[in-house]
Amino acid sequence: MQITHLERTVVCVPFLPGILPPPEYEEFTPSYPAPLGERRQDVLRIHTDEGITGIGMSGPYFGDREEQPPDLIGKDPLDFEPRNLGGGGYNIALLDLIGKAIGLPLYRIFGGKFQDRVLVDYWITRMGPEASAAAAKQAAELGFHGIKIKCTIDDGNVADRVHAMHDAAPALRIVLDPGHRFHTVGQALALAREIEAYDIVFEDPIPKDNIDDYRRLKDETSIIIAPHLQNPRQVIEMVYLEAVDGINVAPSDWGFLDMARIADAAGIPVWQASNVDLGVFDLFRLHASAAAPNCTLGSDLCGNFVHERSLLAEPLVEDGYAVVPDTPGLGVELDEDAVQRYALRP
Repeated sequence: MQITHLERTVVCVPFLPGILPPPEYEEFTPSYPAPLGERRQDVLRIHTDEGITGIGMSGPYFGDREEQPPDLIGKDPLDFEPRNLGGGGYNIALLDLIGKAIGLPLYRIFGGKFQDRVLVDYWITRMGPEASAAAAKQAAELGFHGIKIKCTIDDGNVADRVHAMHDAAPALRIVLDPGHRFHTVGQALALAREIEAYDIVFEDPIPKDNIDDYRRLKDETSIIIAPHLQNPRQVIEMVYLEAVDGINVAPSDWGFLDMARIADAAGIPVWQASNVDLGVFDLFRLHASAAAPNCTLGSDLCGNFVHERSLLAEPLVEDGYAVVPDTPGLGVELDEDAVQRYALRP
C-alpha cells in the first residue's frame, strides 16, 4: 500500500444556542482573539493506491492558516510506528489508516479496550444563573449525568449558577472549571462551603505553583479536587503528595495513556480533556479513553454535540456516554454532506 495524495478541507461549524457566552461574559486573549464560534478546523484525508482512506482532523484555530503538508506521498502507512504518531492532524489519519489496513479498531493499537462506552459531560461557557439552569435542564433531558461550566470567581455568580442548575437538574454532577481563577485557597474554600452539599468537582481551581495548596483543598472539602495536568511528572508529584481526588488529562493520545496509567496505580480516576473539537477529534480521544480503565470521570468529548453538526455520519454520544466503535481504525464515516456544507475552501 502506498499513499497517493493528501486532502485538506477547512470547515467552520457554528455552535448550538445556549452554549457560548453572551457578550457581557466574552473575553479575548492572545490564544482566543475572537469568539469561539469563529474557530476553524481542518478535515484531513490520506488517500492510498488501494482505495483505503485515513481520516484525521487538526485542532481548532482562528483565521487563515497555511499548511505545509507532511512528506507522506509514496510511503507505506504500515512503515510508521504508531507510538510515534500523536498530537492530531495527519497523525490521526495515519493511525486510522493503519487500523483499517490491519483490520483493528484504534483502541487495540492503544493497548486494548477496557470500556465499551466512556462517560461524557455536557459543556457550557460563562453565563448567568438563568441560562445555566436552562442548559442543565437540557443536559438532563438529553441523558447526560454531568455538566461542566466555565466560570471565574470574579463573575460573582458561581454559587448562584450552581444553585440554579441543581434546582433545574438535581441529579447532575457539576464540574466547575475556572482555569485557576478561584485564585486562592481561601476563596476556593469559601465557595466550597456554599455548594459542597451538591455533587461538585473543582477543576483547576487555583494556580498549581504550590501543590500544598491543592492538598489543603483536598483535605478541607468534600468537593472533588481535580487539576488539569499536562505531563507525567505533574501526575507523579500530585499523586505522591496525595493532593488530588481526580485528574483532567490534557494530552489526547499516548501522553494521555501514560498519565492515566500513573494515576491508575494510585487508584485515582481521570478524564479526557479536549479543545471542544469536532467529531473526528473527539472520536480519536474516545479510543484512547477506552484503553484506560480509570477514565471514569465525565470526559470533555463535547464538541460533537455542542456544534450544529459533528461531521460524523452517526452520533457519538448516547445517554451521556460515548460509545466505542468496534470497526477498524476510527470506526466511523464522515457525513460528507455536512463537510461540504460547512467547508470554507478545499
